[in-house]
Amino acid sequence: MQLPIKFYLIFVLSIIHVSVVAQTNDSLYNFKDTAELEGVIIVSKNPISERFSVTKIEKLDVYFNPISKGDPLNAIQILPASTNADETANPVMRGGSADRSRIYLNGSAVLNPVRNALNTGLGNFSLLNTEIINKEYVYASNPPLNYSNASAGLVEIETNKNLDKDNIQVSTALSNLGMMLNKKINKKIFFQLYGNRQFSELLKKINNKQLPDLQQFSSTDFGLNTRINVNENLSLNTFNYFISEKYASKGYYLNFKGNTEAEQKRFFSINNIDYWKGRSKIRFSSMYDYSNKGYQFGLINSRPVYNLLSSSLSHKYAASNLLTIQYGVDYLNQKYTFNETLPVYYFANNSDAPTHKNLDYLIFSYAETYLYGDYKINADFGISAGVRQNIYTSNEIKNFTSYQFSAFYNINKFNRFIFGMGNYNSYSTPNYIQHIIGQLNSQQIALDYYLEKKKYTVTVASFYKIDKGNYQNTNIEFFDKIKSLGFELSTNYNFSKYLSFGFSNIYLDQNGFIGSKKYNTLSNLKYFIKSQLVYNNPERFTASLALTTRPGNHYSNVTTAIFDTLANNYQPFFFETNKETYKNYFRIDFTMNKVVNIKGNSLVLFFTVNNLLNTKNESFVYYNSDYSQGNFQYFQQRTFYLGTQFKLNRISK
Repeated sequence: MQLPIKFYLIFVLSIIHVSVVAQTNDSLYNFKDTAELEGVIIVSKNPISERFSVTKIEKLDVYFNPISKGDPLNAIQILPASTNADETANPVMRGGSADRSRIYLNGSAVLNPVRNALNTGLGNFSLLNTEIINKEYVYASNPPLNYSNASAGLVEIETNKNLDKDNIQVSTALSNLGMMLNKKINKKIFFQLYGNRQFSELLKKINNKQLPDLQQFSSTDFGLNTRINVNENLSLNTFNYFISEKYASKGYYLNFKGNTEAEQKRFFSINNIDYWKGRSKIRFSSMYDYSNKGYQFGLINSRPVYNLLSSSLSHKYAASNLLTIQYGVDYLNQKYTFNETLPVYYFANNSDAPTHKNLDYLIFSYAETYLYGDYKINADFGISAGVRQNIYTSNEIKNFTSYQFSAFYNINKFNRFIFGMGNYNSYSTPNYIQHIIGQLNSQQIALDYYLEKKKYTVTVASFYKIDKGNYQNTNIEFFDKIKSLGFELSTNYNFSKYLSFGFSNIYLDQNGFIGSKKYNTLSNLKYFIKSQLVYNNPERFTASLALTTRPGNHYSNVTTAIFDTLANNYQPFFFETNKETYKNYFRIDFTMNKVVNIKGNSLVLFFTVNNLLNTKNESFVYYNSDYSQGNFQYFQQRTFYLGTQFKLNRISK
């Protein structure tokens, strides 16, 4: 069910979190992290970046990027490999659907990692708080097989391993009140506790013309990350998160317009035991995830409930400084309950159309094992390979084998190549359109080139993918195979100590197939340009200006409509799937913040303008009752947001 994307803006704006934070860095062959130094960015190459097409996102990258809005998943959108064309936070990498990519937090997959109360999985703000993150790696394609259930991209996130200082952070903004406590109990134990209360009244009052469909929203969330470093060889970590959210707005679908009401209560807990000694590291991870949603729109009244329990055990062994081996086993169990009242006909959501009751139960579990290894032949050349085997599923999905191979070659200290290829398998996630879990397959090959100098970097990449599996995006768009050929170019240039510029572009020739017939997809992009200008002077202020432009999305236009007496509505007919194209997309975002030091504490003032030029970017088309006329609805329009954050660094013991 497609709703105006500009509405989802409020979840983004409601929790902008701006601060200057400490950075950490990984040691090359020591599994334990180095010490954290506040206010200093330590830059060195992590060994995993040599083997995969991967980008490490620092906390400052998140805060200084206006597209990210302070969110670690939105920050991915600035990367050249990101082909997200819906202004959502779901990672869409190199044309792969969001359902094929996975977010891993401390070794556990977080499904539907965005704030929303919809069955569609849409939403444009993640469930994660940037302040708890120690590292974030984004794999554009060919994700390492030590992680399961990913056949496109992968985002690997680890929470903080150490806490340098106690502090309290209090944030106030147009639609948010928030607080965060970072506290060391002793040298071995610390916790990070945060909570937010969001509200819509003030935001809507200031941006009323830009949010005409918004009626109201509210949410309350809490997060607690606790770490116990038992000794130099053993650590325990638990992260627990709860959110309760509601919203109401106007919604649109085909020729129907009505009020939408949605709510969600969700809780998940991720727990880890890490043990390392000598050249070995053993990790046990477990996760419990519960979600209860409600959604009403016209005749639709849906209440899905979701339960997940997963666990994994892995052993990583550095046989030498040249050879590392990792193996493990993963288990997951899911249960879905769908209690719904739905229209009999997908195109008839009017009050006098027929409905039917639907009660579905879906239980799915699987177990997989894997083996992965990488070997450095010398300092400039190395290879890695992995294999993952499905050893058990609870439904009719056949056992399968995933495999990959990659290699890196350093021409010199400035130039390097990374090659990757593989056959990947994953499982689809049930949604409003389909209440099934099926097998997804992707065959990939990619070549990346990196030029890294002190003042500038250049990255060039080419890739080819064939994705198979039941692919259904909406009631009128579905494919059983998608082919993607892409080329990427990106560069970053430091003009001076304080001023930098970034530019990227991707060409993506992507087509969907039903049998042998070929169609456009939403991600068939002849260009997708992103650029960013950043001025970062801590003694004065920080300002960022980001530009995004691409062709408009493809869509299926209604060519004729015939009145259906059983549905008591007009049935639309489409000439060809995704034959038409919206107007070109163009958007500029601006953010500025100022840090004021107050006797060792800090006050951050921030101001953001989204869609600075108020460009009307077409999102979808809404029709009158007989489909004789169509009206375009737009993505997010120009919206202002501002707020403050105060960090109290001195807390009495």
